[in-house]
Amino acid sequence: MSDLSPNPPKTLKEAEEKFRAFLRRENYPDAICWLIPGDVVVSAGPHYRVRKRGAKAEEYAALLYTEGVSRNLGILLEAICATEAETFASVFVPEDDEDAQRHLMGPVLKLSCPVKRHLTTAITNPLCWRWLSRRHGKQSEKLEVNQRVRA
Repeated sequence: MSDLSPNPPKTLKEAEEKFRAFLRRENYPDAICWLIPGDVVVSAGPHYRVRKRGAKAEEYAALLYTEGVSRNLGILLEAICATEAETFASVFVPEDDEDAQRHLMGPVLKLSCPVKRHLTTAITNPLCWRWLSRRHGKQSEKLEVNQRVRA
């Protein structure tokens, strides 16, 4: 599902309010955990496992959002997966006009979430995360978030 909002808010905090309302409409939790590249691995099922980074991920998302506002090419706030309590999301900003066209973006705030939710587990143990990313990392490289969220 997706939703478009003209004139993106100036800050991520303001945009989060619109995103939370969208998530509630789509039956997703409105507690948002932002992702950094490499924070999601997917195994058979599919089963999403997500590394939670807290403040570091929030800073990254806010920086990317600010960059998107200044470029005026559009911003996508996208739910990738969710547990019962939290939605894990990314911020996507096109690199240039051509990239914006490729992703069907305009100078708007675009909100998106998958129609189908898959089993998701939040991982907080660094050793467990390292093992999971080594075991499932290759198949997870195909995951859209790794291609669309840039370091």
